[in-house]
Amino acid sequence: MEIIIILLSALLIIAGFAIRNLTKKNEMLEDFIAKQSEAIDTCDQRLKTIDDKGFFVADDEIGWFFTEIKKIQEALNQFRLR
Repeated sequence: MEIIIILLSALLIIAGFAIRNLTKKNEMLEDFIAKQSEAIDTCDQRLKTIDDKGFFVADDEIGWFFTEIKKIQEALNQFRLR
């Protein structure tokens, strides 16, 4: 009976360490995702500020490039936290 108690106690301690470790990793990943979401929001706002008057889109030489950047930003916007 004592052996079962010792084994269960050891298992409980190991499980506690594993849960603590996984919780720490999860919190780090949540912080990383939140920072990425903030960066995407900042880029989106910056892109809208740059072309608020529509000069880049109307220009033939760089309009296509700016349009492609906007497509990339729209794809990134799908990964924001809501």
